[in-house]
Order: sequence, then structure tokens, then C-alpha cells
Amino acid sequence: MSMVCIDREALDFFMKDSLDENRYRHSLGVSQMAAHLAEIYGADVEKAEFAGRYHDIAKCFDREHMNEMIRKYGLPDEYIDNPALAHSKVAAEILKNDFGVSDEDVLNSIRSHTTARVDMSLLEEIVYVADAIEDNRNYPQLKALQKQAETDLDGVCLIIMDFTIGKIYEAGRIPDRTTLEAREWIKERIGRKEN
Repeated sequence: MSMVCIDREALDFFMKDSLDENRYRHSLGVSQMAAHLAEIYGADVEKAEFAGRYHDIAKCFDREHMNEMIRKYGLPDEYIDNPALAHSKVAAEILKNDFGVSDEDVLNSIRSHTTARVDMSLLEEIVYVADAIEDNRNYPQLKALQKQAETDLDGVCLIIMDFTIGKIYEAGRIPDRTTLEAREWIKERIGRKEN
């Protein structure tokens, strides 16, 4: 992916202006973790760093602004009043339409970093996992998952999906269909490797 035609200075300004301090720090952490995992698994480190850095640029939009962006970019109505799911899709559209990012693998890794999806590319899986295990996260299993991710990316991906789906059910909500399908896909892939 050529970064020559992307105005990184303007993009960084937009990101700093859009995110609160914690989300900004998280984004830098995801960028570092994604680059680290990309080195291990032979993915494009530059793409991983870029996708990790900018994956959450729409995360701090208020509901009204998010809904405006959903309509502006012609995203499905299911994202209206659902910023938790919408932010990743809106972020990809901003990068594509306003900053000239044309690499579909990068855009897909940003689109799917919240829900995952069936047939994720290596880069998509790296960004999905990095989002959950970057150094600024704070939960008891963090170090163990970081270590496991260096040798078993699929296994950690499944752990994250199981945890996310469990938390959504605990909150009395229904998980996104895309995530449920992605979990079945990753389970099948792990099963094929074990046989």
C-alpha cells in the first residue's frame, strides 16, 4: 500500500481532533500490536500499523454525528442509532472517501475490527486481535493472550469472539449475526488445522 498519496498529517490531525485521550492512546497501542503481529505472521507491517492506528477514528462521534455519517456514506439503516457497530464502518468510509485510502484489505480490516467476519484476511484478523490485546487494555488474561497470539492467532481470535459474544448476551442483547458467523468460521478453521 503506497502511503505517498495519503496526507498523513491531515489524517493525524483529524484523528487527534476526533478522539479523546484514552481512545487516542488505545489507537497507538493497536497500531504497535498490529505491527508486531504482522512481523510474526508475515503480513504487511505498514498496512497493519496504518489500519491499527486509524481503526477507531470515528469511535468518539456522538450519536447524531454518527447517524449523519451513516446517511452521508449510504450505509445500511441497521447502523442508525447503533454507534458501537457503526463506528468501524464509518471509519472505513472516512478513510476511503475523505483521505484517499484505496487498499481494500486495509479498509476491510477497519470495517471488521468490531464484529470480525467470515473469510477474514490475515490483516483483518491481526487488527481484530490487536484491538483486544494491545498494551493499554487492562484485564487479567491480557499478558497470557498476548503471548498466545504470537503462536496461535486463530486461537486468540476465537477466545476474543467467545468473550465478546458472552458479554453481549450477559447484557441482554443479541450479538451481531456477522460475529456469530465469524465465530463458526474460525472454529471450523481451527478444527481443520487440528485434523
